[in-house]
Amino acid sequence: MAVRIQEIVDKFPGLLSLVRGSADTIFDKMHAPDSRAPNSLIFVSNAEHLREAFKSSAQSWVVNKAIEPLVPASTVNVLLSPNVPLAMALIGKEFFPQTGYQKISAESIDPRAVISTSAKIAKNCVIGPGAVIGDRVEVGDGCVIGANCVLEAGVRVGPRTHVHPLVMISRECEIGADCIIKSHTVIGGDGYGYAQDESHIHHRIQHYGRVIIEDRVHIGSGVQIDRGTFIDSRIGEGTKIDNHCHFGHNIIIGKHTLITGGMIAAGSVTIGSHCVFGGRTTIKGHLSICDRVQIAGISGITKSITQPGSYGGLPLQEMSKEMRTRATLKEIPDMAKQLRRIFKHLGLSPESNT
Repeated sequence: MAVRIQEIVDKFPGLLSLVRGSADTIFDKMHAPDSRAPNSLIFVSNAEHLREAFKSSAQSWVVNKAIEPLVPASTVNVLLSPNVPLAMALIGKEFFPQTGYQKISAESIDPRAVISTSAKIAKNCVIGPGAVIGDRVEVGDGCVIGANCVLEAGVRVGPRTHVHPLVMISRECEIGADCIIKSHTVIGGDGYGYAQDESHIHHRIQHYGRVIIEDRVHIGSGVQIDRGTFIDSRIGEGTKIDNHCHFGHNIIIGKHTLITGGMIAAGSVTIGSHCVFGGRTTIKGHLSICDRVQIAGISGITKSITQPGSYGGLPLQEMSKEMRTRATLKEIPDMAKQLRRIFKHLGLSPESNT
């Protein structure tokens, strides 16, 4: 797609301003900073990007204020942005969108889909082959339901939501508008709950709650979100979940929280809004985490967090202490050797209590 620089400046006036070059310049692709294509638009927000951009033939750069004085004089067009990653995201979405699906038949609703007569499918929807749409399901305007998805009875999907192939959405769950759910994800499976009798035999606990996904939530591939036992599990508006995460029954997650790959949260965990979780974080059940908490990757949370801030490790510590702890770990073998020498010098056994 050919786009004039003036078009993106007009579309995002508070985010982009042209400080060098011609507003009539046309670019036809967005690219990494090392692009060899003169007609590409690149985004340079840090020193690493700048090193790559020096190798580039791209004639149009989007930069932040700190980078602007370092842009070579040979660069024809320079656009200034206070938030370069946001500019990249919004320009891409507006001018170079990726649909993420491929119609296999000429019809928007593939004849190989199985759709209940009581289901309500709004206009402008795409439903792929092999999809199963159950009784009383409601699919909003402009949705994409990929091949071999299963939407069980009573599911509701809001407008413009894209459910990728091979997704399972269990009975009565609700998905908001403008959501993305990637392949091999299960929404609303029963939680892992059993009662034990006197003979130590385990009996399944029924789960009557639902999963409610609010608007503009992104859920990656291979994610499992269990339904509540009695209450609904809920994922708040604007929250983004990476691949291969698991959330136990009764999970509550607030708005605009970022969760990266491999996180596991046991049942009945409540997480606030505007939090960030590093990859492979693990959370013990029945805990609460307040708003605006950042957790480093490969951390374990065994107690509720009541104060905003940055934390990491196991046991969890404030991030400043955790960084010191991690830096100290590599010194432990040398410290042990020194202690053995001290014990030997003093004529003591390491096991001695005196």
